[in-house]
Amino acid sequence: MSGSNATDPVGSCGGGLLGEHVAAARARAFVGRAAERKAFRAALAGEAEARPVLFVHGPGGIGKSALLHRLSLDATAAGRSVVWVDGARTPADACGRLDAFRDVLDDPAPVLLVDSLERCTGLEAWLRESFLPDVPGDAVVVMASRTPPQPGWRTDPGWAACARSMKLPALSAEETKRVLGDQDVPPPLNVSVREFAGGNPLALSLVAAAARTGGEAGWSMDGGVSRRLTAVLFHRLVGGLPTEQHRRTLQVTARVGTVTEELLRAELGAGAAARSFAWLRAQPWVTAVGCGLLLDEAVRNTVAHDARWNDPDGFAALHERLHDHLVEQIRTVPFDRALDAAAALHRLYRDIAVLPPAHEWAARDSHEDEACRPVDEATVLGLIADCEGPDSAENARFWLRHQPEAFRVRRPVPYGPPRACSAWLRLTAYEGETADPVVAAVWDHVRRHGPLRANERISVARFHADPQERRDASSAMALSLRGLVAETVRTGGPAWVFFVLRDDGVWDGALRRHGLLPTEHRWGVGGVLQRLFARDVRVFPASDWLRGLLHSVSGEGDGRDPCHRVNGTGLVRTDEARTRTGVLSEQEFADAVHAGLRALRRPSELALNPLRRSRVAAVGGEDLAAVLQQAIYELAEEQGGHGPHQAAMTAFVEGTTTHRAAAARLGVSLSTYRRHLRTAVERVSARLWHEEVYASGVPDGYTSSVGDREQSRVDR
Repeated sequence: MSGSNATDPVGSCGGGLLGEHVAAARARAFVGRAAERKAFRAALAGEAEARPVLFVHGPGGIGKSALLHRLSLDATAAGRSVVWVDGARTPADACGRLDAFRDVLDDPAPVLLVDSLERCTGLEAWLRESFLPDVPGDAVVVMASRTPPQPGWRTDPGWAACARSMKLPALSAEETKRVLGDQDVPPPLNVSVREFAGGNPLALSLVAAAARTGGEAGWSMDGGVSRRLTAVLFHRLVGGLPTEQHRRTLQVTARVGTVTEELLRAELGAGAAARSFAWLRAQPWVTAVGCGLLLDEAVRNTVAHDARWNDPDGFAALHERLHDHLVEQIRTVPFDRALDAAAALHRLYRDIAVLPPAHEWAARDSHEDEACRPVDEATVLGLIADCEGPDSAENARFWLRHQPEAFRVRRPVPYGPPRACSAWLRLTAYEGETADPVVAAVWDHVRRHGPLRANERISVARFHADPQERRDASSAMALSLRGLVAETVRTGGPAWVFFVLRDDGVWDGALRRHGLLPTEHRWGVGGVLQRLFARDVRVFPASDWLRGLLHSVSGEGDGRDPCHRVNGTGLVRTDEARTRTGVLSEQEFADAVHAGLRALRRPSELALNPLRRSRVAAVGGEDLAAVLQQAIYELAEEQGGHGPHQAAMTAFVEGTTTHRAAAARLGVSLSTYRRHLRTAVERVSARLWHEEVYASGVPDGYTSSVGDREQSRVDR
């Protein structure tokens, strides 16, 4: 990090010219860019390995112009004359360009700084091919552009030896803290401002100013940004978009953070997706990572806020479509791809902090998530020994022999030793109980709180080893949490899921938002206290969690925790209910009916509804959707059932965006519509509950979980 200090060439100016005061203020405000300044000073000094031509590039607002101003001060302090040329104001004809750059030719050792190179068509090629070959040999040239240098700088051996390209990264966390400290941002707003701007200096400055002033142009504690500020940020960071299709592309990417062509195809269609993906890849605020194209944080947040302001209904509909698509992907694609879809689902819900920033942080480094290879095993054991001690490493050695496929690692792209690891053990009844004391504790919990039924299994997340882990930022936990989603959402998932973690409270909130609660089991590993976290998936199934996610952003939940009971509808179990197993109670059955009705138009969610194992869905071989729809149709035959029937058909079968729109379609008041809909849900639940309890037909193979438990006790 750099900034104004005792050795800075420009300090506080007493008297002098106004321009000197401006330069001094810039110097005091400048933060970071140590590597770029070091390369520039080496070029000024004529060091042997230095390159006299530097090309800095990056998206709008990343600080290219600020860096050139800082380099101008450095050059002046070194006794060099500086020629500054703004590409946006450079003439298009060759003679005009020569006049703009003529001063460079009149100095034996000039410093040429060219800003906004991309704004003048043909200027870059003209400099390389016609002008720069004639500048003095001791000259230093720095060009700044939103786009990377043209291939000619690399393919020409001469220029390749003289020129160096440097992409300006976002400011680090420490640097952003310094910027906000210098701008007197109120401390309670620091975190939300930093998270929004993502290290983009321009966004930091604009949002910091808004945070200071408040009001219509201001900033709220929860990261709410005004419409006016959003428009300014969109113009400065993104600029104009060619078509509405490009805007939709950007909105999809902003929702999931990292987008693939396959995901764009689901939203835009095959041909449009290919074109849009190619366009997106070429943008300066996009980075290619292992799992797709990643938007810069400031751009992502700006685009998302812009969409919310300009088309809130469209934004909500897009969110729901992406949710449904990602859930379907998790359920149906091969497991490795399901992990990518689970990561995208996490990013889709980043606004409600489904997990701490670790997942975002992990997605932004240059590492890949992969299955552990035999050649990696020694490194993996070393990571686990360093992080959890030798006893834990010995347990890991046992599981590497018996379940090597359970281990996943993060490694540099495309090759290199693992930098972090974790494991998802998949166990059938009492497997590994005598070989591993931690697994023995897991099975003890299962015995006492919900024994397995026939053909059921459990999954255990263990060995979270990440030597570079920061608080709330762990590659290993990112691996495990996306694995948790894939494990529980996919068909045929476990009856129980467990996490083994340090008992320091850091990850308790993230695990709770995934339905895992701390158990009474604690033990010491390598001098560190660990704890067992558990979730009975039979009691808190993925369908409940997914519905809770949707409600947490629709305003119907508590706004933060997808595992909290939603406005009395009980779509998500309370903590007390999660500790119970067995057949559904009447209230739990009613909750499942309500959830099923709301998921009628989402087959992937309906397939996860607990009613799928109920008697009403099993008798006669009917699928759950048919059972629920038939119950809606039969409302019309009941006394006083016409209104409830119409409300249920509109809400659940045909579908509308809002209750107000549904009421308008039916020609009734909003209160009447809501009353009819509530009556419809109650009557459908009552009808199906009666069939569940009193139906005479019982399908072959149907047994209650209570019977299963009694048989389980007998078997043991």
